[in-house]
Amino acid sequence: MEGQDAAIIILGTRSDLGPTTMMSEGSRNILDVMKARGIRKVVACMSAFLLWDRAKVPPRLVPVTEDHDRMYTVLKESGLDYVAVMPPHIADDHPLTENYTVTENMLKGRVISKYDLGHFFVKCLSTTEWDRKTVGVCGEYS
Repeated sequence: MEGQDAAIIILGTRSDLGPTTMMSEGSRNILDVMKARGIRKVVACMSAFLLWDRAKVPPRLVPVTEDHDRMYTVLKESGLDYVAVMPPHIADDHPLTENYTVTENMLKGRVISKYDLGHFFVKCLSTTEWDRKTVGVCGEYS
């Protein structure tokens, strides 16, 4: 990470929904290196289920959601200028529109295109508007 100004953390387990610490430990490792190198800005992608009542999370997704929760804690306790991004379903088949809704501590939609989500991640790197905040981001597609 030498020479970098920021990092975007997007970790997942693909289709392995069993108990894990991969996302929380991976984030901890990345954040430790960032602090050692003096890199202050980090944008991290986590599950929108963190914005839900935990009792409503589908049981098969609880173990992964628990690790996203640990990842979120690591991020908040890092002391860095973080943006915690919690998107809903990330769609491959929707376009880049650059027209999406960002809401603090809540989610107002059910989908965002992978292109709009990427656009938002990059946008976060050049603004302090969402620093130290948790945001939901979603798009509207026809």
